[in-house]
Amino acid sequence: MSYEELTAHSSRLIARAWKPNMNRTLYIGDVHGCADELEAIVDKFGFVRGSDTLYQTGDIINKGPDMMRALKFVVDNGIQTVRGNHEEHLIRSMEAPPSQWSEKQKKRFARLPLEDWIYIRDIVKDWPLWRDTPHALLVHAGLEPGKTRLEDMSPEVLLSIRKWNDEPWYKQVTWPKTVVFGHWAKKGFVHRPGFIGLDSGCVYGKCLTAWCPEEDKFYEIPARREYTPVKDKTKESEVSPCKVAGDANKSIVTFDNIREKIMRGEITPANETPEEANIRKASPSISAEWAGYRL
Repeated sequence: MSYEELTAHSSRLIARAWKPNMNRTLYIGDVHGCADELEAIVDKFGFVRGSDTLYQTGDIINKGPDMMRALKFVVDNGIQTVRGNHEEHLIRSMEAPPSQWSEKQKKRFARLPLEDWIYIRDIVKDWPLWRDTPHALLVHAGLEPGKTRLEDMSPEVLLSIRKWNDEPWYKQVTWPKTVVFGHWAKKGFVHRPGFIGLDSGCVYGKCLTAWCPEEDKFYEIPARREYTPVKDKTKESEVSPCKVAGDANKSIVTFDNIREKIMRGEITPANETPEEANIRKASPSISAEWAGYRL
């Protein structure tokens, strides 16, 4: 056994020494390909296979250095995750032939062989939008204010919400159990009654955060480095051209242009439902993120 392996083994023993027979749970924040930090936080927790349960907030892929290793670690260790907006974008993008991919999509897909993307897609397409776990409701971004049933909430809201009518969504929601979410790296770690936000911006050089409810403890692993510049953390698509349903001129615009036009009511997707209209007015960023798929 090497020194590194011995040290890791000792850490696991120490982590379990206080109550060796307790089954524990760990909820892990957004990973974005930060495989080293994912492995480190699970090791720091002292994960015992067959006894402990691991959950994760989605967005395993994109931006970071090694999404394939991160995904394989998720699979190999039985980590129960939910689908993030990055996984959803991959699924939707791959429904179109490569000849129809945007320049942004082509650039992203060039990072890995196509067969690797197919492998990733075939795994993440089966991830649910939420998991109702014994200790908490797990969702990627958040819940839709004004609704009490998950089944009635828009998938795009569950995947992308941050603010609703200019206020954080979690200030407008009451839920019967703790809600664990990720997605909002700019906001960072959130810990308030009934809500725990675990996206603490690891891929941006900050840290990876996780929560164990049995210990009432948060685990943290500092990022090894900044993998993606902070200036890009909102969305790469904010400076990437795209087309939008409902734009009569079918003009090539940026994410910011789309959001501004939606806010001003200049873009209304064809055949918009009352539900979609409500989302567009309460959170234009959600409508802007997914508008390109409605052409």
